Amino acid sequence: MHRHAGRRSRTRRTAGIILGAGLLGLGACASLGPPRTAEPAPGAVEALNAMVTGPCNRPAASVLAGEGIPVGQFRSAIYSEARTGPSARVSQYELWLYPRDKAGVFIVKMDESCRPMQIYTREGGNVQAFKAG
Repeated sequence: MHRHAGRRSRTRRTAGIILGAGLLGLGACASLGPPRTAEPAPGAVEALNAMVTGPCNRPAASVLAGEGIPVGQFRSAIYSEARTGPSARVSQYELWLYPRDKAGVFIVKMDESCRPMQIYTREGGNVQAFKAG
């Protein structure tokens, strides 16, 4: 009996640690606010339009301006869409921006009405490196 009680205690302790770590992770995500926005630089929306046709180019250009990231450093862009519900309507957009001379991809995540939600990088990118221009 004693061995089973020890196992149960260890299992509860492990579950507690996992739950605590998960809650800390959720807390960290919950504190992340949407990216800063500003009036896009002259020609920024047009530059995005030349790379990709999409419904959120103006809000994405506003995010880039607010974060101090020049549109001119990107060579191409694509949109990805998340769809939900029985009608499979778009619930989120992601604009993936590929730089000319940096590693990685810069991503602007937006909701179904193109409101900016988050920015992040993939494939070895670094947000600060994109801000450096």
